[in-house]
Amino acid sequence: MPGTAAQIADLLERIARDAMRQLSGIAPEDLNRSLTLPESNTLFALATHLVGAGEYWVLVLVGQREIPRDRQSEFSATGQLEELLARYERWVAGVHKLLDTFPDERLDEPAEVPPGYRSTSTRERGNIRDALLHAVEHSALHLGHIQLTRQILGYPPPAK
Repeated sequence: MPGTAAQIADLLERIARDAMRQLSGIAPEDLNRSLTLPESNTLFALATHLVGAGEYWVLVLVGQREIPRDRQSEFSATGQLEELLARYERWVAGVHKLLDTFPDERLDEPAEVPPGYRSTSTRERGNIRDALLHAVEHSALHLGHIQLTRQILGYPPPAK
């Protein structure tokens, strides 16, 4: 039976693949279209934030990798679907490389904010298990936002 971290990697991959599927079939202009709803984001911005946060909570906090991140700019990000999908594939591969053999005994170790990163949340001061569970929670939340935004833009659910 796979360890807890490997199970979390599988769950994050399922969320990531669903997010990528939600973006399929979206016209390029709609991918970057702002909604008229207050405090809403474009599909591209939502997907950029989902993967940016996932990289941070898993690959940076747990894996101690250096991945530049400008969290605020994620909410105004624009671009092409292909570059975003490639970033998701890199994230999923990195998650599996880190977590597939990650020992359960390490899950209660502190999740350390690496030098050069500014801590923005008291959640970042938890342990590795907390960081991984937050990555799942946060990713699932924004997958829901992506699903709703797709519907608001008038697209049917993507084929499975």
